[in-house]
Amino acid sequence: MKKFKLLSLLAFFALSSFFFVGCEEEDDNPVSAGKPIPAAPTKLRATSGSGTSVLLRWDKSDSEDSLWFAGYELTITGGNPIAPKSLSKAQPYEVTGLEAGVVYTFTLKAVNTDNKTSNGSTSVTWSPAQRFETEDIKMYVYESTNGSGLSLYDATNKKPMTLKATDKAKWHLGFDNRNGKYMFGPAAGINIGTAAPTATVEMSDEYWEADAFNSIFLPTLSAPDKSDLSKMTFSAEPYDLKELNSSNGLVFIVRVKEAGSNNWNYAKVMVVRGQTGFLQGSGANAYIQLKVSYQTVANVPYAKQ
Repeated sequence: MKKFKLLSLLAFFALSSFFFVGCEEEDDNPVSAGKPIPAAPTKLRATSGSGTSVLLRWDKSDSEDSLWFAGYELTITGGNPIAPKSLSKAQPYEVTGLEAGVVYTFTLKAVNTDNKTSNGSTSVTWSPAQRFETEDIKMYVYESTNGSGLSLYDATNKKPMTLKATDKAKWHLGFDNRNGKYMFGPAAGINIGTAAPTATVEMSDEYWEADAFNSIFLPTLSAPDKSDLSKMTFSAEPYDLKELNSSNGLVFIVRVKEAGSNNWNYAKVMVVRGQTGFLQGSGANAYIQLKVSYQTVANVPYAKQ
């Protein structure tokens, strides 16, 4: 009888111990407790990938290296409805299937493995723009007969066009290599030809050193306060490329207001740096080479945080 009572008592304590230990393990179980809410990503930036796509880059979530971090959720508003997209950690990310000239707002959140999203988010507003990156976008030296001016977008040919001094009225940008300088910028500030350009053209006072369009996302980390192109400072003054003395290509934001219009069309223009500098080729056929991204719809794209 005593032996039976003793065994019963031992069994009771054993079960009690198992119960308490089990409860303690349950409380420490991260699965049942739920995963932490991830920190939001920051500083979402954009650039036009093509006439129907936009590339995005961002500063990663502080939670990205955690085991319970699953990725990002991207929502897109503007134009036709687009389902939210699940993104990995890889950057940049290209959003395709967009409509040319439509202004989109991209909003990014972090996601954990419980499919819970960050409380905060980061967003940017942008639009696709046509890109012209072929090697035939050139502006020649003053001595050349090929032309020192450029129309950023010729409506008839639907691309940038090199223009001669006789077509100075159609110039948007010009290049002048005289007096030991490489003056490049709005046509009104370039002393070649006699006609006055009909369009008003201005360049951003902010410029960036880069060798590829996809290196420049707006708003940039170097100018985070300039999150809207309408807040950037623009000028009709040309630049001396020699004076800038960059070992990389140079990227400028250019805006054009055609005669009789109150609206601006925006472009991103890169002056390519060759192996020996900005001036490539030789003699009377020397030139500077450009890459152009041009938005045919007025007043876009623009970036707003």
